[in-house]
Amino acid sequence: MASYCIYKSLYSCIRRIGLSSSPPFASVRKQQQRNMCAVFSEKNKKGTDEEPKRLPLKKAFKLAIKNLGPDLKMFAQEQKEKFTLAPRLSLDHGNYEVLYRFNSQKEIDSWTVTADQDNLGGKSSANFTFSKNRTGIFHGYLCKDVPKDGKTKYSGYANISAPKPKKSFNRDISWDWSLFNCVLLRVRGDGRSYMLVVGNDFYYDINWLNRWTVPLFTRGGPYWQTVKIPLAKFFLSHSGRIQDKQEHLPLTNVNSFGITAGDAAEGPFRLEIDSIALMYDVNLSGKHAYELYQNKYWEAQC
Repeated sequence: MASYCIYKSLYSCIRRIGLSSSPPFASVRKQQQRNMCAVFSEKNKKGTDEEPKRLPLKKAFKLAIKNLGPDLKMFAQEQKEKFTLAPRLSLDHGNYEVLYRFNSQKEIDSWTVTADQDNLGGKSSANFTFSKNRTGIFHGYLCKDVPKDGKTKYSGYANISAPKPKKSFNRDISWDWSLFNCVLLRVRGDGRSYMLVVGNDFYYDINWLNRWTVPLFTRGGPYWQTVKIPLAKFFLSHSGRIQDKQEHLPLTNVNSFGITAGDAAEGPFRLEIDSIALMYDVNLSGKHAYELYQNKYWEAQC
């Protein structure tokens, strides 16, 4: 009872002085209440609690003036290709298109490297470097030590992501992979398994964290391997969790591609990549490789 009276007297003094308009620890209580509430919307496409940041108007104007010349050249090239290049309507068996060939330092630098320590979620590290063999090497160390912050439950991952597709004047676009049905990679691994991650450009925030993934199994040793993975084997996940109701990978609006190391085995990893391509194989089926459940609530896709 005495401690309660002391607390009330201190609180009344603080209110009179004007140092605070809310009781002590109010911010902590509000944060706890906010964490307990169910939130069904996303603030940004990364799935974090950070508010989207916008450049100040003055800085954005200076950047636009700086990039005006290159953007005009890119815009002219886009218009030229629109009227001169014939659209591809079909492919023959074995036709392929190289998406990425890591034969230059510029190509390596265009990719984004992240690990759990970049998000204050662990101690893993990763790098993507240019080798003397004119290839890209994705290497680092996976650490499973979970930080004691009360939020993080799992740790130990690293990722490299391709640059997002852009048009002139920094306009977002998407890739159209609908003419192909498999991914072709030439890699040299360390025996670990990795994950290929494909993202799409969705309008509603409930789908922003949807990703289609498939495992990439590598052999240890000095020999290169050519891996062909059907696009029908990519399965749907949301925030890293595999979904019960699977859907086909939408091939007409792909806007992100990456490779993730996170096989729950602590230690060093190393994946050497020569090229990544798309290919059309007439022998592959266009149906989804996994069972699509059907009941009175969900209608399965063919």
